[in-house]
Amino acid sequence: MGRPILMILSILLILCLYWEATEAQVLTPVPIITEIENINKSTATIEDSVLIENRVMHSFSQMDKQDQFYICIKGKSIIDGKMMFKIIKSDGTVILNEEFPSCYLLNYGFEGDIHSVKDREDFIKSRISDFFNENNFLHPAIQPNESFDEDYSDKLIWDEIKSDQTSIGFSYLIGEEDIRMISFSKKKGKVVMYFNCC
Repeated sequence: MGRPILMILSILLILCLYWEATEAQVLTPVPIITEIENINKSTATIEDSVLIENRVMHSFSQMDKQDQFYICIKGKSIIDGKMMFKIIKSDGTVILNEEFPSCYLLNYGFEGDIHSVKDREDFIKSRISDFFNENNFLHPAIQPNESFDEDYSDKLIWDEIKSDQTSIGFSYLIGEEDIRMISFSKKKGKVVMYFNCC
């Protein structure tokens, strides 16, 4: 008499354990977590997608090695994207990493219809294409006959870069009047801006 009751209780216990395990599997929110992760990845992909880019190899931080100059626009559109400008040494070290709204590439050179998306996009594309023109690289960064101007330069940085006639400068324009001239400071081990106007 005791054995059948014990057997029935054992069967009921096994069924209860099986039911709890099955219910736990049904309630596990793994697919929901995966879906949220996929949504986040999808959003990040849209924001991080490269729409246009340009890169060149050029001597900069060292005379005998070339650094990679890289510019791109990421985001949903060329006009409303994010411009990224990087300089990467030959050993992979990032020595400059700047970000601006891509509309900062519009400047006084724009002669199209300001209300035309196509005109603005075409102008920004041309700026990306021409950003690393050879005439933007200066060697030496500061010519011996150039004079210091305290309104646009820091004296210590200017003197250091000017005294190094092996220094290489790079000049670029952001916005309408933000002209920047940068070089690699061997003393500081980083990129410095030795001229900024206006």
